[in-house]
Amino acid sequence: MVKASNHVQNYSPVNKVYVTKDLDMFSSIDGNRVPNLIHVKRLTDSLRKYGMKCNPILVNESLQVIDGQHRLLAAKEVKSEVYFIILPGSNLTDVHTLNLNQKNWSRKDFMEGYANMGIVPYIKLRDFVKKNDDYGFNDCVSLCSNTSSVSAASNKAGVSGKSQYTLEEGTWQGKNFTTAQEWANKIRMIKPYYIGYNRSAFVGTMIVLLQNENFDYNEFMHKLRLQPTALVDCANREQYKTLIEDIYNFKRREKVNLRF
Repeated sequence: MVKASNHVQNYSPVNKVYVTKDLDMFSSIDGNRVPNLIHVKRLTDSLRKYGMKCNPILVNESLQVIDGQHRLLAAKEVKSEVYFIILPGSNLTDVHTLNLNQKNWSRKDFMEGYANMGIVPYIKLRDFVKKNDDYGFNDCVSLCSNTSSVSAASNKAGVSGKSQYTLEEGTWQGKNFTTAQEWANKIRMIKPYYIGYNRSAFVGTMIVLLQNENFDYNEFMHKLRLQPTALVDCANREQYKTLIEDIYNFKRREKVNLRF
């Protein structure tokens, strides 16, 4: 039987693990996501039952938390020690990278993080999302970007097609937020005639139509009042366009093409 000690030579130490009960020496890093209080409670309950295990949080040389803010908050709650590793030079980019790899960050988390850093477009987006909470988050991004793009992550595409301004990287700018609110209000006014007014495929379709010079919103609403049950769920945007075109052309002598 080979002793484990014979294998030590195959390993090299990289970072020291420290332990402390002085939890106030740590600080959060600007732009980190808002802690999930439900997750903190679960960790707190676990610490009370099993105690702190050697699962170090990661901090930079300024003792700003790069990874493990939930564990730190739970440790503070139960007045426990915490293990930590110092990674000099780490910053918010490393926070995002770690969490992307762990699949913990949502697009909404990125919005909250950058809004907390004071980046104006993200603050405006957060305000818009709160005011229009009947719409999905990605649809709110699409509205504020004034585009029906599925990702709505970019304001401009480069030669390669890769977006230059992305929500996750903190470079997203949005476009006309006043127009976004006007569109949100107009789509919401369809609710009496269609309960699915806030379905993502429908919202995306309406964003396209509201930019179509052949589409008269007031006329469309008039036609909906004449056919209050005509709007129904569709599988995709193309089907919605076809249906809306049929509704729009109801009793029209000269048909209007809204699909192209």
